[in-house]
Amino acid sequence: MTAMLLLSMFSGDVWALVFLALMLKIPLIGLAVALWFAIKRHDEIKPEVVPLRSQMALCGYCGARITVGYDANLLHEQAHRIGTRTGEAVFDVESRLVRESLRQPNHYASEPRFCPGCGDEAVWTPIEPIDLSATGRPRLGQAG
Repeated sequence: MTAMLLLSMFSGDVWALVFLALMLKIPLIGLAVALWFAIKRHDEIKPEVVPLRSQMALCGYCGARITVGYDANLLHEQAHRIGTRTGEAVFDVESRLVRESLRQPNHYASEPRFCPGCGDEAVWTPIEPIDLSATGRPRLGQAG
């Protein structure tokens, strides 16, 4: 009986099965290791979170001006000052300040699909702030 078992261990079918079992597992292990390294690297490389800033935009058709977003840093600083003075949670104060800033006329959290001025589907053109300190001209209210 042991002789038959020993002979069956050396047959080609057994070794083909062992070979295929090992050869099919090696690519799966390699794939798992590659995925692990990719996920680990993705977790290490986090994009820098840019705080929101309010920005003006014009409708491409009628020229209506809206304000998109809000100044996150400014509102957070105000909420922190109010929260420490009154004892309220800073998050609650900040959420009220954000809600209030977005209630202003023509002020939106994100660009609206339709223009409030002409009612057509809007194409918004962002307006970048102008830095008057670099031009050398006197600012409004300064003596020249």
